Order: sequence, then C-alpha cells, then structure tokens
Amino acid sequence: MATIRERNGVLHLDYMLHSERIRRSTGLKDTKLNRKKLEEEIIPKLMEKIYMNDLRKPESKKFSYYHEKFLKLHESDKSFHTRIGIYNKVNKFFGNMFVTEIRTLAVKEYLASLNLRNSSKKDYLGCIRGTLDIALDDETIDRNVAFGIRFKREEKAPIHVFTIDEVSSLLEKSDGLFRNYIGIALNIGMRSGEILGLMHSDILEDRITVKRSISKGRVTTPKTLGSVRDIPILEAVKPFIESQRKMSKSLYLFEHDGAFIKDAGFFKRRWHQLVEDCNMEYRKLYNTRHTFITAMLNSGKFKIMEIAAIVGHSSPEMIMKNYAGFIKDNHLKIDTSIDLFKKELSQIRHIG
Repeated sequence: MATIRERNGVLHLDYMLHSERIRRSTGLKDTKLNRKKLEEEIIPKLMEKIYMNDLRKPESKKFSYYHEKFLKLHESDKSFHTRIGIYNKVNKFFGNMFVTEIRTLAVKEYLASLNLRNSSKKDYLGCIRGTLDIALDDETIDRNVAFGIRFKREEKAPIHVFTIDEVSSLLEKSDGLFRNYIGIALNIGMRSGEILGLMHSDILEDRITVKRSISKGRVTTPKTLGSVRDIPILEAVKPFIESQRKMSKSLYLFEHDGAFIKDAGFFKRRWHQLVEDCNMEYRKLYNTRHTFITAMLNSGKFKIMEIAAIVGHSSPEMIMKNYAGFIKDNHLKIDTSIDLFKKELSQIRHIG
C-alpha cells in the first residue's frame, strides 16, 4: 500500500517496488481535495500497475548530471576558480554513479582516502553535499547522504615564521622583481593576491589603498569586506616599493611582459630555489604574511586592533586565534612604572 506524506507543502507517495522503497512527489499541494484524489484515484491505479508488474522504477540520474548544475550555480562565486580543481576531482570519482546509489559510507571512504588535513577536505565535502542537494531539490533522492558527515576537530598546524636571520638571508639571496615582492610581503603583511593587484595609483605618499586582488588570472575585490582598506607605509617597505616602481612598465606595480602577474604561483619555482639556497626549512611564500603579523605583535608597539586593520581582518579575533602563542608572555614585558590614574587623581585634587 502507498503512504501519503507531506514535504514542504507538497504531497508525496511512499511505496515499495521490487523490494525497494520509492518516494516520489505527486506535485500536488497538501489540501483535503488533493488527498482525497490520491486516496480514491491515483493510489488505486498505482497499486494496480504494481500488481500487474506494469510500473517501471523511476529513472535516476548520475552524479555528473547534477554536478554540472552545481558548477553553473557557483561559477560566479569569488572562490570558484580556486576550487574548480577540487570540484573536478570530486566529479571524476562520483561522476558515473547514480545519485540514488551513493551511500554515506562511500562518501566517508572517499574523504578518508584524501591525504589532506580535515580543514582542506571541507571543500570536497561541500561539493558533494551541494551536488546532492540539487538532486534532492529535483526529488531524485529523498535525503542527502552527505548532510550528516562531520570532521573531527584537529590541532591547528603550527605557524612557522621566519626568524630575523632568515629574513635577512631571503633578501640577500634574491634580486630584482622577486626581491621586491618578498620585501613588500615581509614589511606590509598583505595577502599575495593583494600585492599582485596593486596599481601605481594605489600607492600614496603615506598609505596604500588595498581594493583589488589577483588570483588564477582573475582580478577581483579582496577576500572580505574588511580587506578593502588603507594601510600605512612603513619606512622599511619604501625602498622595495620605489625599486619596483622603476621596474614596472604597466599600470600594475608587479607585471610581466607588460601585463599583470596572474597568480602568486608565478614565483613558485624561484621560491623553492631560494629557500634551498638559504639552507632553511621549507615554508610557503605566504608565511611572509605570518612573519609580518608576529613581528608586529612582538614589537609591542601596536595594538591588536591596529594590526587586524592593517592586515585586513574585520576583528582582532583572528589575530588572537592564530597568533596567541606568539604573545603569551608579552604581558610580562610591560612598563611597570606606569601609574594609570596619576593624571586623573591630580585633576580630582585640583577640582577639590
């Protein structure tokens, strides 16, 4: 016998066909009249067809069919072009599977096979879950098997910043455009895409306006709303900016063959070689940003709120979350001779 169920105001039928449970939408709104129609007309005809073996199982669609729709829905996302490689890997694995045949275990086993940290696996799970959500909306499946999957919390990978000696070595053993990029990255803390997105017109006498980013050949706005910002130009970064200004022949500060550099991957080979030449432990080029932030914190001359504003965080929480280990003993280095209420007390005596 078929059971009538309601979902989002629409009536569905739940019945068995060839020992398999089938759940299909009727497309009818949940009203008394439609329920009566199902009970008196549609269900009897359905049962007759099942009895006469004259009912075919609803046709399923493959993962690739809905994956294509997933891509179209997300192609305008800011991070789409940086994640398309992940999306394609997911489709390569699940593409030929019918969505009705994909089980939670298959998704978990696939994620477990990835030699990645759990934080990196989230984009893979997001693609699987998003694709199956579309199949759910199309009523090809009645539940998303990836919905309940969660990752165990893992310890955050430690941040390995460059020491003062390592910074000196990196600058001594590099030259030209590459040296200027490293010098700016170390002394201003901008994200790699933000540095590549700098135009000459963004650089004023006392500040830099950050309003665009370049990655994978695409020019976009920076990562977050708080990333659009003005930042002060420290004296240490001025020589690298001036040197690069003289070298650049385009609107962009960093250019190659008259056009902007499409991605920080442009420096990848040279960075690997430089780290090897400096005989130091390998760290990503992005660690120049971490180094800048920790150097600002350790200097004791900047408030955490100021540092957050300079590096493009909307609040100091991210600084505290990621770099607390570098400032845990700074409270012991304060000026203990300070009298917080000296001025206020003198004013009180004067008033009295």
